[in-house]
Amino acid sequence: MGEASDNLRLKLSPIEAGKYLIGLSGGADSVALVTMLIPDMRSGKIRLMAVHVNHGLRAEASDEDERFCTALCKKEGIPLVTFRADLAGRTDEDSARKARYAAFRAQYEAYGADALILAHHADDQAETFLMRLLRGAGTEGLACMKADAEAEGMRILRPMLSIRRDEIRDALRKDGISWREDESNLDTAYLRNRIRQELIPAMEQISGTAVRKISEAARLTDEDNRVLNELALDITGRVADGPVLDAEALQTEPEALQKRVLRIWWQENAPALPEHTLSTAQTEALRGLLDIQRGKINLPGETHAVRSGRYLFLKLPGTAIPEPVTVTGPETVFGSFRLTASASEGNPGDGRHAQEVPQGFARGCVIRTRQPGDRIRPFGSSGSRKLQDYLTDRKIPEPFRDMIPLLCRDQEVLLVCGVGAGDIPGWNPDTPTERLTWHGKTPWSAHTGERE
Repeated sequence: MGEASDNLRLKLSPIEAGKYLIGLSGGADSVALVTMLIPDMRSGKIRLMAVHVNHGLRAEASDEDERFCTALCKKEGIPLVTFRADLAGRTDEDSARKARYAAFRAQYEAYGADALILAHHADDQAETFLMRLLRGAGTEGLACMKADAEAEGMRILRPMLSIRRDEIRDALRKDGISWREDESNLDTAYLRNRIRQELIPAMEQISGTAVRKISEAARLTDEDNRVLNELALDITGRVADGPVLDAEALQTEPEALQKRVLRIWWQENAPALPEHTLSTAQTEALRGLLDIQRGKINLPGETHAVRSGRYLFLKLPGTAIPEPVTVTGPETVFGSFRLTASASEGNPGDGRHAQEVPQGFARGCVIRTRQPGDRIRPFGSSGSRKLQDYLTDRKIPEPFRDMIPLLCRDQEVLLVCGVGAGDIPGWNPDTPTERLTWHGKTPWSAHTGERE
């Protein structure tokens, strides 16, 4: 390590003692980073393993990159793992990035790394900021890269975000350290390259500190974004319960927070997809459901969101419905719900969450969700009705109806969890009784005058 690299090392963000992977492409940035970390490795402060991913996009030049990294690591005594990426014929930057991070993640887990160290610098940050700005990103996107972040299932450190690209190359030249150049970085068909070669130079003609100012804007945006995310997470915890969200409660929040909450809600409940985020248009469409009482939109992954009354529902493909369970003892578990039989409390109960019945009345009955042909004889009524009509009269939103546990005898519904009772014998204090109690969250109870 030469004097110029040693001076540049003073600008690195501190790296604590630990066991690290480092992404090594062979380009100037990653070569400089490896060079600056060698003293910490040799002192025993850190353990270092390099990872090189050969995407095979530049034929022989890609293989030369790999050979260069192998020689560099052998010279410096750094363990190196190389991967050959299979892009299935794709040549786009996004596919290459996904393959690269998949390789990093595999080695991260195998090595038991504390973090992955990457060589992104101030110019990379500015380019990313401008790319996202041109795509109409909000504060979440403009926050850009962080010096210390959790992403892709890894902790990722970027200790060079305060260092300029030219500083890195100047230091390597002065110290006589070589690196590999990727000629594809000159191709202005790629948006990033065009920003690098045309937009940033034009901006620096206006202000010589443009890149540093843009990087600082990204840092400040990240600070604001983190505060907003904390607020949104708190709100999400209050208004959402799995795939059900209290739309009326969310409507009282500022629109910017509404959108964040909806994105968080989506990410927490939607199926795992290659792109596990909502676009701006999808977020706006989802937020639009807050302004109406009934509506539906399609979302990625064969999911859709439904607004019905007070609630917003995320309908997922293949959502599992618990199998019917027969009541045989004092406690019966049905999915996230339980029905317990306990000693009488000396009153009939409310019929929604608790109901006194003759001892043994529920044994042999089945807990399940609704089926075609279900009927109920509402408590105190002289005749039976279709369960569908019964739930409609009680203004239970349609998406809830397939979730509600029912205590049934054949096709007759005896108890509707959180809603009401069917043909239950009248309570008599002189008759031995027991108390049936539902346990579990019943947001649909809000439509019957009570919410658990």
